[in-house]
Amino acid sequence: MAVHGKNPFERLELVGTGTTFTATIGDMLESADMFRDMTRQEVDIFAQYVQAYSAPKGAEVLYEGDRESYMFIVAEGKLDIMKHTGGYEEKKKIATVRAGKTIGEMALLDGLPHSATVVVIDPAILLLVTKNKFEQFMGDQPEVALKVVRKMATLMSLRLRQTSGVLIDHLKD
Repeated sequence: MAVHGKNPFERLELVGTGTTFTATIGDMLESADMFRDMTRQEVDIFAQYVQAYSAPKGAEVLYEGDRESYMFIVAEGKLDIMKHTGGYEEKKKIATVRAGKTIGEMALLDGLPHSATVVVIDPAILLLVTKNKFEQFMGDQPEVALKVVRKMATLMSLRLRQTSGVLIDHLKD
């Protein structure tokens, strides 16, 4: 259960899952940064482990400090990443995420609490990958899983480099 007592899935509506929806999820995944270098067959393999949800404006889909391990791939919409700055209610926007990007992948990989709160600012379609499904995917499809994990690591590395550049610019002021 969430630290703050809220269920991040309470405002989400399941759009599709399972083998009958795999092709649709595959279509959504193909445009995501994480899958750009993968074959359609590899994308469809991963899609079997994913659920699609619609999220209304204002829905909080990740909570800073929660230990629930899952990630979303943003298929449509726009989300703000918020970081607590002082008291629990004080938050500052640190980034905006658009379609094609991922959120929550650090917690999925390392099992540590989510590092930020994420709020939907334009209605979104989010592709959910839970820790259990990700582990099942890695066991069932190790070759494809290795490609996915490498891509996740690359994207996280790029984000860290961008953040470091912003931090240096901030420290110069």
